[in-house]
Amino acid sequence: MKKRLIRILVSALVLVAMTISDVSWAPAQVYAATSTVKVKGKYYQSDARKMKKMINNFRTGDEAWYYKTEGSYETVVVEGLGKLKYDYELEKIAMQRAAEITVCFDHTRPNGKSFSSLYPSTYKYMGENIAMGTSRFMGRDFMGTEETMELWKETDESYNGQGHRRNMLYRNYTSVGIACFEVDGVKYWVQEFGSPNSKAGKTKACNKKKTVKVEVLE
Repeated sequence: MKKRLIRILVSALVLVAMTISDVSWAPAQVYAATSTVKVKGKYYQSDARKMKKMINNFRTGDEAWYYKTEGSYETVVVEGLGKLKYDYELEKIAMQRAAEITVCFDHTRPNGKSFSSLYPSTYKYMGENIAMGTSRFMGRDFMGTEETMELWKETDESYNGQGHRRNMLYRNYTSVGIACFEVDGVKYWVQEFGSPNSKAGKTKACNKKKTVKVEVLE
């Protein structure tokens, strides 16, 4: 029997925007030169959108807990979480980020900016979960919607390994946008969380090949 090799990478980041007043100085800005690369892949947005229900079931069900501290099995049960609305502005951001993490798997974008630089200023809370992995082996999709959701739940991880879990259970988020982008047999998943919700109208799910422009540092 052939050996099964699956490479999976995950990363989570929460960013809370704060307002700073009475600032009398600002550091000088340094702008690095950038160029544009084109990434060819296929979006699976119908699959991505199915994850919203899974996240809301997770937030409102018996699994809404995480470990209190590293090295402890004491749990924090999260109660009274609201269901997230699907935000089509966040989906657009997630789709761009899914293409970008094929170039640089990080919360810092390939152009050197934070993922939050894609968010309009109306968002006060921002967060991102990303994942990538070999998608198919012997007819099974190891990075499908359900598999990736289970990966992000991190049920068997310690506190330090439950960043994605805590992101999905964060009380201040009210909306989510999700993307799935496949390049050369590898699926790249992104969840973008935010609050307050945008007023972006519903769009048709993109389930086709696309060439996406990605700005990178030279």
